[in-house]
Amino acid sequence: MANNSIGQFIAALRKANGMTQQDVADRLNVSNKAVSRWERGECAPDLYAIPALAEMFGVTCDELLKGERIPKSVSTEKQEPRVEKQIKNLVMRTLSGFKTLIWISLAVAVVGFVCMFGLSYGIYRPVIGFAIMLLFEVCALFIAILAVSRTKDVKANNELFEMADDTLIAKFNNTLGSLSFMAFFVIFAIILSSLPLILVKSDYIDSVMTLSSYFTIFSRGIVWILALVYLTCKKTYMAWITDNQLPLKAEGASAKSIRKMTTIQISLTLLAVIIFVLAPYLDLMPTDNFSLFNAVMFFGVACLLVSIIIFVTFLIKCKNDRKELILPGIRNILLIPSALIASGVHRVIWCSYGPQNEYSMDALERYDSWHLEYLGYAVALAVIVFVVFSLINSLQHSKKTKY
Repeated sequence: MANNSIGQFIAALRKANGMTQQDVADRLNVSNKAVSRWERGECAPDLYAIPALAEMFGVTCDELLKGERIPKSVSTEKQEPRVEKQIKNLVMRTLSGFKTLIWISLAVAVVGFVCMFGLSYGIYRPVIGFAIMLLFEVCALFIAILAVSRTKDVKANNELFEMADDTLIAKFNNTLGSLSFMAFFVIFAIILSSLPLILVKSDYIDSVMTLSSYFTIFSRGIVWILALVYLTCKKTYMAWITDNQLPLKAEGASAKSIRKMTTIQISLTLLAVIIFVLAPYLDLMPTDNFSLFNAVMFFGVACLLVSIIIFVTFLIKCKNDRKELILPGIRNILLIPSALIASGVHRVIWCSYGPQNEYSMDALERYDSWHLEYLGYAVALAVIVFVVFSLINSLQHSKKTKY
């Protein structure tokens, strides 16, 4: 810092404001000789006097120390990179702490799952393993909630976030939404995947099911449920956690038509399933050519046919919404095989146990049989249909957003 340039600048400012050296000295509570020495460049003002001089003459401390006026454009250019750097450091530091807590949460959750399997197949104590696993999952859930809460508090309470650009905010929201959803989804998946170990028992090991049986249940049912939850909940969760509005997949009349058509089709399919399961109770006279059982079964089949007719009707009626109606309509029709599979859940068999003739039915005996595995097959097929069509819908939506 050059004392001569500072002194000349102070002298110029003093004269421009119509002040004497004594006026400046009185305002700063120093002697006029000190002011004179500053202006001659013999010494520089003390640090405590710099802000006072800057305020007195209406300049900045940087300008006073430099000994000349600094153009506002130059000052702004120097300040803006510094502010942007502070904002970026704040965002990255916040995300770093958030990621650390999320990874700790995931580690705790995985340890709980390992304990569940270890206790179930190591010492055949699945109930104890499930209890310990739940303890770990609760801890993991608490850590994940803490991470989300702290991160959102920093965003809400720090004014620098309001000055951040859209790209940085988008990165922050994407990281917050995707990682927190992953943590909560993993916790849910572990709990759901552990349920068969305590609900199903092996025939020859009374305490825990076999690994082959477990992986059969997991591959046929649990994995599809998890896929459905992931595809249907992720976008909604990320929009909620980042305080963004979820865009509608279809707007106006299209959305109403889709909801109406889907409600009618799925209601008819569920009605057919109920009819198929309960109809065997009405099979009381097996020798009749046309019994009440047959009439009710025909009614169930009619419900499925009407579901197809409803789809065609909506395509004809809603000309402007045909493109939006095709995908959900086909999905709803593909639920019909699930209803037909569910018909095998309850069956009635008439067996002969002695001599009989056309005038007597005493020799026939009715046997009701339930096959609950068919219900599992029906549900699994329905879930697969929803997963596949949700994936197709997500791909279409991403293409529309991209282009």
